[in-house]
Amino acid sequence: MNLNTPWLALIALSQEQLPSGQAIAEQLAERFPGAADFTATSETTGAVTFTYAPPGCAAVVGNCTVVDRPIPWERLEGPCATAWYWPEAAGALRGHAAHLFVTLMDDAKDPIDAAMGLTRITTAIAAAAPAVGLMWGPSMQVHKPADFAGVAGRMTRDDLPLHLWIDFRVSQRDPAEGGGFCLFTTGLGALGHREFEVPSYAGEPNNLAGAVYNITHYVLEKGPILKDGEAVGLPGGGQVNVSIGPSMIDGQQEVISLAFE
Repeated sequence: MNLNTPWLALIALSQEQLPSGQAIAEQLAERFPGAADFTATSETTGAVTFTYAPPGCAAVVGNCTVVDRPIPWERLEGPCATAWYWPEAAGALRGHAAHLFVTLMDDAKDPIDAAMGLTRITTAIAAAAPAVGLMWGPSMQVHKPADFAGVAGRMTRDDLPLHLWIDFRVSQRDPAEGGGFCLFTTGLGALGHREFEVPSYAGEPNNLAGAVYNITHYVLEKGPILKDGEAVGLPGGGQVNVSIGPSMIDGQQEVISLAFE
C-alpha cells in the first residue's frame, strides 16, 4: 500500500450520530488499556480529527466523519452475500440510516501497526456510536461490530486478527474443469504483500482456508520470504509449491500462486 494512502473503515449507523472525541477515548481506554495515546485535536458537528500514538511509535493522524446517508447498497450487497461468518449481514445493513467514514494516515512505514491501530480505533468508534455493522476498507469485508470487537480485544502482534483484515475466499470449481476448490485473498496488498491464490485444491475447503491462513500469518511475521519455484513443507506432512505470476482473476495483478501436494 502507498504509505500516503489512508487506511479506512466504514461504520453503518442506525441513526446519524457522530461520537465525541471523549467518548472514543473512553472506549479505547476501556477496551485496549495502555495500547495507545489518543487525542482529539479538532471537533466539529461533522468530524473528529485525532492523533493516535501506540507506545514506541510516532503519532499518526486520523479522522472520523459522519455521512448523512447510508453506504450505497451496491457496495454492500456482494460483501454481505459472501459473509458466511455473519449470516444476518444483509438484514442488519440494508436499512441503516447513515455512516461514519474512518481514516488513519500511516507514516510509520509498518502496515501491521497501521492495521492494528485502525482495528482499535474502529472498535472504539463503533462502540461509541449506534453501529449496526462495519466494512474493513482494504478487503471490503463486512463485520458485526460485537464480533469485530471480540476478536480485536484478543489481538497481539503474535496473534494477528487476519479474518478481520483479509478475505480468504474459497469457492467451488466447475466439475467440468476437475472439481475441487479454489481460493483467493483480498487485503494482503494493504499489508505490503502479494495476494495469494490457489487455482485448484482437492481436499476439504476448511483445510484449504486454514492452510492459507497459517501461511499468511507466517509471511506477515517473517516478511516476503516465499520465492518463485520453491517448495515449502507443511506441518503434518505434504508441501506447497510456490509460483509468482499473473492473477487468475486479474491478469494485471501479480500474485503468489500455491499448489498443494
